Amino acid sequence: MHPRRKQLLTLLLRTDDYTSVTELSERLNCSEKTVRNDLKALDDFLENDTRITIQRKPSVGVLLEGEEVEKKKLLYHLHDTEDHTLTQDHRKFEVIKLLLTTGHVLTMQEIAEKFYVSKSTISSDLPEIEAWLERFGLNLICKPNLGLRVKGAEKAWRCALSKVVEELANTASFVLNTQQLQVIKDVLHPYEVAFIEMETRKLDQTLDFHLTDQSIVNLTVHLAIAVKRIKQGHSINMLESELSELQKKKEFTFAKKLAKQLGKQLAIKIPEAEIGYMTLHLLGSRIRYDLSLVKGEFQSSLEKIDEEALQIVKELIQKVANVIDQRIQDDQELVIGLAIHFHSTLNRLRHRLSMTNPMLKEIKKMYRYLFEVILSCMTDLEEKIETTIPEDEVAYMVLHFQAALERLNRVKPDKTTAVIICPTGAGTSQLLEAKLSSLFPELIITEMTSITQVKNVIYRNKPDVLISTVPLEGVEDVPVITVSPLLPAHEQEMLRKFVKEIHVSKERMSDRYSTLKEMIVPELIFLDMTHEDQSDVIRFLADKLYQRGFVEKGYGEEAKEREKISSTYIGGEVAIPHGKGGAVKKPAIAVARLKKPINWSGEKVTFVMMLANNIQERETVKRLFSELANLVEDENTLRQLKQPKTALQFYKLLQ
Repeated sequence: MHPRRKQLLTLLLRTDDYTSVTELSERLNCSEKTVRNDLKALDDFLENDTRITIQRKPSVGVLLEGEEVEKKKLLYHLHDTEDHTLTQDHRKFEVIKLLLTTGHVLTMQEIAEKFYVSKSTISSDLPEIEAWLERFGLNLICKPNLGLRVKGAEKAWRCALSKVVEELANTASFVLNTQQLQVIKDVLHPYEVAFIEMETRKLDQTLDFHLTDQSIVNLTVHLAIAVKRIKQGHSINMLESELSELQKKKEFTFAKKLAKQLGKQLAIKIPEAEIGYMTLHLLGSRIRYDLSLVKGEFQSSLEKIDEEALQIVKELIQKVANVIDQRIQDDQELVIGLAIHFHSTLNRLRHRLSMTNPMLKEIKKMYRYLFEVILSCMTDLEEKIETTIPEDEVAYMVLHFQAALERLNRVKPDKTTAVIICPTGAGTSQLLEAKLSSLFPELIITEMTSITQVKNVIYRNKPDVLISTVPLEGVEDVPVITVSPLLPAHEQEMLRKFVKEIHVSKERMSDRYSTLKEMIVPELIFLDMTHEDQSDVIRFLADKLYQRGFVEKGYGEEAKEREKISSTYIGGEVAIPHGKGGAVKKPAIAVARLKKPINWSGEKVTFVMMLANNIQERETVKRLFSELANLVEDENTLRQLKQPKTALQFYKLLQ
């Protein structure tokens, strides 16, 4: 069991009263989202191995329910015996790690004994493991009476192993510490990882644009895996033409210098193709945002960015501005930030380097309107660069544009000085800085920096407060407020209390869902539907909208095609399928509440709200998506919406 989940379970076992998620997150020094995810994982653990359950009471907290003797037994087991029981998800990654790092065929019995479970348990895990490996182009070969092994290209093998390391060691925390290195010590040697990270950070100081902490950790892991695989006799193959093109780039020179240092210290010879592979990762790494790029150094910053990325960005900004606000075309920070992002994005896309956006779901939920606007601009852009742009990349673009919108409403601050510590990248840093400046005029953001520069920044700026998106250790002289990159409402309130100013009034509950209620057609609310497939639900609701004259005939097919581009699940068991605005005759929303939740692109969905609106009607659509974002966070209303027996009762609950 993950140490943090073990600590969470211990906290719950030692209290007889409800504990709020906020309090648990503070005691565990992590985000509320992490606590909720851990609680879900503990649900599975408790259901399979105990008669204890987690009870949840909205606005109150969580409580373990079960016999006292059962609780004491579990508490004893957690701390006085070795914990061999893993959640299914964690076990899945441990099994994959074993398959990817073992140089021979493994029998089901060997795997089962390794994880103290039955062969049937491992057998039930295999379909998920096989599907996960297939995402990377790897095949799980099952030979009767022999065992299991993985087969596939070396590049795919490394990508998969890198993802396993990320999942097990939580390398998304942006700093590789001793505890993380111990978790993956049977995959990567701790000394080698530490040395590679040190050399990578040295290299970073010589680059035109510095890498994010996240990129440095990702690059370190990729290089450590490459070293391991080279030592095992596995090397990357690269076409001569591709290698020749890479050798012309200045990043190849940096990669060659790094390879020389690694080869000398780790006693290996790194082939030229491997240096090409290192170059690809350098080209695709996300770049850290620095205020100096736009404050006095705008022109010199533009000169460092390749012309193609800059031209694409200018065209994209113009298209988005035509829909949301023409003024953003004059925002130099938007041009620089987005151009820097595309500088690496184009390399990732063209060389098929995946980039997972850990904030994808939250971005789609909080900034749905903007996400849809940018997504609608992708068709022309994809044709121009001749490759598909995944929704993870679109979500990063949303951050840049949202930051520009926040800056339009900015009031000049004059009170409290603050430094932002945000290791995830330019878009995230810009958005957080813009939101803070817009919401809190009394804050002066003097600098945005990385984790490794915290002490220097404190000495140089002497800020009143540090606002960090990751927990900081060893900072005593300045108060630290930890927030998530998107700064949701509850964190805004926390900051508001800190600066002792309240500038935003709460919306009245009666007006909270006014736009949603205005657009929902009571006659198009269908309760306890028995559909088992998302395509069936989309077709049913589209037909109803068509019959009432709200949309044209092919709206359902449009919505299905739109779903293939990016899932319209927004959280809270709610999905909002929709087609193109051109097929909408009159704005409306049709609603289906399903009798049993269905699988919607891997998520559980009970409420399907089919939207028929035109994205050009920006004010109405912005209000609608804002209300939908509130709804999926409103557990009380969602719970109540499951109760009504009639459409009218359902409709009246949206007060």
